[in-house]
Order: sequence, then structure tokens, then C-alpha cells
Amino acid sequence: MKSAPTSPERVASIDIGTNTILLLIAEVCQGKLNTVLDRETIVRLGEGVHKTGVLSEGAMQRGFQALKGYLKQCREIGVEKIFAVGTSALREAKNSALFLQRVKENYGLSIDVISGEEEAHLSFLAVAEDLKDRERVLLVVDVGGGSTELIHGKDNDILQWTSLPLGIVRFSERFLLSDPVKEAEWKAMAEEIRKQLSRFSFPREPVLMISIGGTGTALASVELGLEIFIPEKIHRFVLTREALRNQLSLYLSKTVEERKTIKGLPSARADVILAGGTILYLIMEEADCSSFMISSHGVRYGLIYKEVYMPGNSKIQIPNSK
Repeated sequence: MKSAPTSPERVASIDIGTNTILLLIAEVCQGKLNTVLDRETIVRLGEGVHKTGVLSEGAMQRGFQALKGYLKQCREIGVEKIFAVGTSALREAKNSALFLQRVKENYGLSIDVISGEEEAHLSFLAVAEDLKDRERVLLVVDVGGGSTELIHGKDNDILQWTSLPLGIVRFSERFLLSDPVKEAEWKAMAEEIRKQLSRFSFPREPVLMISIGGTGTALASVELGLEIFIPEKIHRFVLTREALRNQLSLYLSKTVEERKTIKGLPSARADVILAGGTILYLIMEEADCSSFMISSHGVRYGLIYKEVYMPGNSKIQIPNSK
């Protein structure tokens, strides 16, 4: 195991997902992580993948542009190491090797396409290191563009986890075809979400449910009515089931263009927020949670904790997927 940095070191992590590409630049020293820059770009890399099985040229070009900009920022800020991972879309697309090759050749960046197990590991690690609550039982939920990870654990032990094909881009493209969405479409989506969630053994004991990823932060931003995104107000914000139900009713009643006028809702998420909110709401029902906490941390944070402080020697224990 490498020793943790004893003097400040600037590192970056890039999380390449189905819907977004995220960049975290942090200063690490003696077990601490201080955020220097945290950015999200909605790229829709996985647009249409569930139908065609491949990344489109347009989606790849959007990905290249986002990564090019991120690497420029890393150079300007003096980043010494960059860790990059790809998730659902790059796991599924038949031509993902082409995307990886072009990124490597054009930008010199190597991307590690991680498994659902590794994604769950990093998500839980990000939350556990942030909260440092050794007594509470946690249910970490990562709603992404192509998949949703559910991780049940306590302290640094993952008791069970699963990666389900519940994604906000995947389900919006599959079910929510009208604008505004028809109630029958929404009910069909909800039925499929419940079917997928039945594959996970939800804990019967009380849990602290924590949502990571852009869906949760967008819901918190709407609830707070934020004119601009303020991470300090969103991180650890608690959203009730009733408040989420009210938001879902609001999204169902509006077209995508009308949703873009809702204060706090990023316009680029207007078409997928209903799918994401519904996934979280039905997880709350299954877990019998009256509220959940939003975390602005996620895979990109877990990746830095793992690579800098515990490479090859992670203290997080992961059982087999269910």
C-alpha cells in the first residue's frame, strides 16, 4: 500500500457516465480531501445505446469536447495525477473500445471501464468517508443515466449491493415518449421500476437513505428554489417523501419546455428528472424511508479516496451482488 501524501498534492478524478461526465480536482494531504474544482457536464454519451447497442458519433464527439475541456483545466490548475473511469454506457456499448482508443490517442488519457461492483464500491466509499458515521445503517443509492446502484452497509462494510438497469436516460427513452408525459406511460415505467427493485433484498431495519448523483442534487435544488447551483446548500440536504411526491406531480403536469422554467431545475435535466425522481420515490417506498439525504459526492470522490489513500488495499468489503 502506498503511503498517503504528507504534503499537499493536486489530483483529479473523472467519472464518465451515461448522462454526465464529472470532474473533481482536489488537494489531498494526510488523509484529507479538499475540493478545488467540482464540475458536471451533461453529455448524454449513452444516448440511444439501449436501442442500438453502440455509442453514436455525435455522442462521442460531445464526450471528446467535455474531456478536452477538463484536461485543459487540469493543466491550468496544476494537477499531478488524473484517474478516469467509465461506467454503464461504456460497459454496454459494443464500440466503447473505439471511444477509449480515440481518447487515449487524442488526449493521452487512459479510462478504466469499471464493473457494477467497482462502481458500488466507490459510491459507498465516497459516502462513508464523508459521513464517518460508524453506527448508522446506510442505503446508498446512485441513480445514473444507464443504471442504478443500491448499496446497503454499515461503517466500512457493504452488506449487500446490486446494479440494476434502471437509468434516467434509458427509461426516459423507453417509456416517456409523450410531451407532456401520459399517465399510462408513467405507470408503465413505475411498474417496470418496481419489478427491477424486487431483485434487491431491502433491509427491514431502519436505514439512512442517501442519494448520490445529479438526480438527487437537482431535486434538492428545486426544493430550495435555487437560482444558481450552490453545493454547500445541497450537500446533506434532506428531502421528504411528500416533497418528492409533489415534485413528481409538478413534472407530470408540464412539458419539457415548461419544466425548464422551474426554478432550481437544470434545463439539461428537464427531460429526465421525472424518471430519476420516480426511481428514488419507489426506492423510498420499498425501503420504508420517509426522507433521504442528498450527497453531492459520488464515484469521483470514492475514486480519489481509493487511488490515493488505499490503492490495492481497500478497507471496504464487498459481498457478491444480489
